[in-house]
Amino acid sequence: MPHVKVKENEPFDVALRRFKRSCEKAGVLTEIRAREAYEKPTTERKRKAAAAVKRTLKKAFKDKERLTRAPRRH
Repeated sequence: MPHVKVKENEPFDVALRRFKRSCEKAGVLTEIRAREAYEKPTTERKRKAAAAVKRTLKKAFKDKERLTRAPRRH
């Protein structure tokens, strides 16, 4: 669990923002969502495979777009 030491004369909002950022980096919310309900191993594999396909297609689309776009001239 991430923790943040509040500095002297530091506003609460700033300390809260630092805490939220450290939680995001540690992946606390994604871990909580993953553990909320049991997911069967087959469902987990299917979800991960679908995410991998989506990532691959997205990367291929970006590469294709980058290659077909004319270079910018300043």
